[in-house]
Amino acid sequence: MSLRPHLGNASFVSPDAILYVISAQSLSKRKLAQLRADTASATTCASALIRIDGEGQSLPEAMLELCEAGHLKILVQPLGLPWSEALSVWLSGALSHWQKHDAPEGATVSIGDDVAASAAGVSALVGIVEASAKNARPASQAKPALGKPGWQNPPDFTHHLLVCTGARCHFRDAASLLLQLKGEIARQGISDRCLTARTGCLYPCNQGPMVAVYPRGEWYRLHDAESVARFVGDVLVDGETVPDLLIHTANSVRETQELSDEN
Repeated sequence: MSLRPHLGNASFVSPDAILYVISAQSLSKRKLAQLRADTASATTCASALIRIDGEGQSLPEAMLELCEAGHLKILVQPLGLPWSEALSVWLSGALSHWQKHDAPEGATVSIGDDVAASAAGVSALVGIVEASAKNARPASQAKPALGKPGWQNPPDFTHHLLVCTGARCHFRDAASLLLQLKGEIARQGISDRCLTARTGCLYPCNQGPMVAVYPRGEWYRLHDAESVARFVGDVLVDGETVPDLLIHTANSVRETQELSDEN
């Protein structure tokens, strides 16, 4: 049974659980684990923390897990300094969609304000900064460097795979796509030919999760393990195209193909 959303309901003041959401693709696993531990320790009710881009549990998965544990009044709390205004707009719509179509019976969702960017939040942070200034390290203690030796050389790969792990594709399970794709590439023995890079938004969000492969200039929607295996085998290994998974071909590639057909 789906329910109408209760986003922004002023009467929603006592959550069963708080789901903290962050946007930080480059956060290390160690830092992410520490942030989870710190928020859990400071929260008086049940809590969880996910990032809505990059790798890790998706927003629908985290919401469902909390509901299955008996926490039906969930406060979704963005954490950021500041939190993206564009993500705030998207997050409201995504949670409303989840509640209408996927939420268990009795589940309600509310979205917290961006407290870190509020005057009180910034003031508290500044106080922490000033109190810890005595522990700051002189920059001169580090070895001067702008990058590792050899980083001026482009990697020599046959395929460059851009895997969108932005918030909208992450909602559609792009985190699993990244891991499945790397695993399938290794299983089929072509890891040395593929450079896999996760990206932010590639724009056709409603067709995610997706991967763009260059220099072929083709974009594919890979929604399950079977489609990932077909993509790796047919596209990367055999050099074919998989029309039912293809969602876009770059203009330059189409023009080259048209010229070739004419000749």
